[in-house]
Amino acid sequence: MMKTFKYSAGFTLIELVIVIVILGVLAVTAAPRFIDLSEDATNAVTQGQMGAFKSGITLLQAKYQIRQTTPINIGGQSVDFTPDGWAQGSTADTAGCVDLWNKVYSSPEPVNALASYNSPLVTGWNAYYYSGACGYILGNAGEVFYDDTGNPTQVHFVYFTQDLTVSTYSGNAGDVKMYNL
Repeated sequence: MMKTFKYSAGFTLIELVIVIVILGVLAVTAAPRFIDLSEDATNAVTQGQMGAFKSGITLLQAKYQIRQTTPINIGGQSVDFTPDGWAQGSTADTAGCVDLWNKVYSSPEPVNALASYNSPLVTGWNAYYYSGACGYILGNAGEVFYDDTGNPTQVHFVYFTQDLTVSTYSGNAGDVKMYNL
């Protein structure tokens, strides 16, 4: 003899439709937040690198204030300073910015020297010189740093070795500022 059940276990079609609609609404609202995590990660890395760079510059400036001479031999490297006591590269160009990067960090990540601020980026850290300031940007090969109107398009930080006010950048000697965040 077969038993018959009055109620069968399971979901009705309406319950399934409601669950699918709720999941769809959650996906539409939450997905954009998680889709572009690479940009958030790049921004966080740039902020961290800027903080480390700023700390290094501050320590070098403190050492200059104690000794009141330039250059100063620190960690086996000769560091040059401006008359105001701020660390600077060995030359006033992009090669000097790379030189400064390597002197600020005890174990620096590789940094590529850009021919100019509007050159295509190389994968990793890139350095450029602009009127008394060194800029550093984390990029991917072939990316363009400046748009057609001459404005920077990506997150980067700038170290000012002298006071500078131009359309794109403004800062005093010793400032380390984040741009396009």
